Amino acid sequence: MKTWNVMLVDHDRLFSAALATLIGGGPFRVSTHAASADDALDLIAEGDRPDLIVLALQDGMPEEIAGIRRLREGTSARIVVLADTIADRSLSQSLKAGADAYLNKSMSSESLLRSLRLVMLGEVVYPTNVAGLLMAAVNERPLSPTPITMPPSGDLSKREVQILRCLLAGQSNKAIARNLHITESTVKMHFKNVMRKINAQNRTQAAVWAIQNGLSPLVTA
Repeated sequence: MKTWNVMLVDHDRLFSAALATLIGGGPFRVSTHAASADDALDLIAEGDRPDLIVLALQDGMPEEIAGIRRLREGTSARIVVLADTIADRSLSQSLKAGADAYLNKSMSSESLLRSLRLVMLGEVVYPTNVAGLLMAAVNERPLSPTPITMPPSGDLSKREVQILRCLLAGQSNKAIARNLHITESTVKMHFKNVMRKINAQNRTQAAVWAIQNGLSPLVTA
């Protein structure tokens, strides 16, 4: 299974420890803690290479937004903001500053992990009820495509679901064939059928659909 190194940025070490326990399984590996954005940049300058930075936002003050901007300029890692409350102004400013997601600390663990996986697939994640607000940010910072919305499908076969779960685990067609004891051409055939059923154009869209519909990575021996 593909794993991503995570850096947690929060002055509250107790919260960071709890969050590390929550997301530390599966594809995410919490490798570093930092008390602030500047501390995080110092660690990056010293050689830390996080794939994902999860930053706890306290109140959306200008210095916090500036910290997000400095992180965006100083690293190619995906940046997720965790906020105490969903405030329109800080949400808009965070995304303009370069955040890839703006999430509520009170969300369920399942929703958080699903959102983090979407972020690592290149999606911008934010509360659906504020989509209109983000139009104001487009002129200042072009956003990546928002999570694609595709019609749910109830006619996927058991094997097709397994194929999607293997895809979420980062497996190639060859690895999927080996792990499911089928031929690589059969895997390609299943992928073709899955793409048609869920209206996906590529593997990334298929993975996004799988996450949005509650599938989890398939770990094989």
